[in-house]
Amino acid sequence: MKKIINKFLYEYKKKNKKRFDLQSLENYLIDSYKGESFYLANGGYTELYSQMTMLKEKQYIKEIKSSRYNGYHPPLKTKWQIIAAEPISKWNKSKMLQSSDYLDFSYYVNHPSYQTDREWQFIENIYKFLKSRENKEWASIEERSLEIFDDEKFLKNKQETPKGKYGILKRLKLSNEDLKMKKYGEMFIYWNRGVANIKHIIILENHSTFFTYKRAAQTHGDIFGFRPDVLIYGEGKKIENSFSFIEEIADPSKVEILYFGDIDSEGFGIYYRLKEKYAHVNMKLQYKAYEHLISLCKKEYPLDGQKKNQLYLDAFLEEMNPYLDNDDFKKIKFIWDKDFRVPQELINYEYLLKVRR
Repeated sequence: MKKIINKFLYEYKKKNKKRFDLQSLENYLIDSYKGESFYLANGGYTELYSQMTMLKEKQYIKEIKSSRYNGYHPPLKTKWQIIAAEPISKWNKSKMLQSSDYLDFSYYVNHPSYQTDREWQFIENIYKFLKSRENKEWASIEERSLEIFDDEKFLKNKQETPKGKYGILKRLKLSNEDLKMKKYGEMFIYWNRGVANIKHIIILENHSTFFTYKRAAQTHGDIFGFRPDVLIYGEGKKIENSFSFIEEIADPSKVEILYFGDIDSEGFGIYYRLKEKYAHVNMKLQYKAYEHLISLCKKEYPLDGQKKNQLYLDAFLEEMNPYLDNDDFKKIKFIWDKDFRVPQELINYEYLLKVRR
């Protein structure tokens, strides 16, 4: 019975409940024993009284004095409370105080299980860095991680983060800026016309369209009336992680970026998430390219198992609204509803030559 009662108390604590009533516990025991007869065979109320008295003596639980007795003999109160164990601090308080001019230890005070020797070694390294921060140069997350934690992947791969818990920087309420480290975007593939002060950019979802646009830009300059300084090959979803590299080639606050991808949920989703993540950047759909792509679609191309998200379609249609007529809207909705798609490769170099004539 002891194990079942402990399980009952554990489940209550897990739900952040501190109070329970005796009848609920007894019902739990009866259910666990698959009936009242087996409950009685395992000691019944007599054993329950014994276990409750022992838990009370060990100060795991206490009776709520204002509650009434249950009327049994020997009697027990009907309402009880689980006593939360006081956290025991493991670290030297004077050392914590000495480091509190740069570090916030409140999380560790409330969660002493994190007060390990390994964690304290990391904290000493962080404290040492913060004291000399002004003399430090900015570094990548990997470089700083190696310097402080002896592992370049420690922060990037979140090796310091227990499942469902804060990582060490959050526990200390520190930011990347505090440690003068920066997350550099992985380099994307791009073509530059030869412009130093980049202002106009087109992002293409797919590889072949990137080379088609490159060839057209080199030969004729503009594409659907837009003259790009730079073309970026997005590599599908990869651009979502690599886009921050834009800071290495241009000033993101001073560029105009057009995005052109497939007409499908993935293409819409890539653009939607880029816009959401980089809301400060002037980024739009390449409206003219999508107008031409819709008109070129004369066949039904299967979606091939893509997961559709209505949010992405709605956002795409809202932005394209001024540029599409009613027939175009109906066509896109038909394609969406029937699980079709339109690949951007329909716009090839031969077509770009044709529309220039």
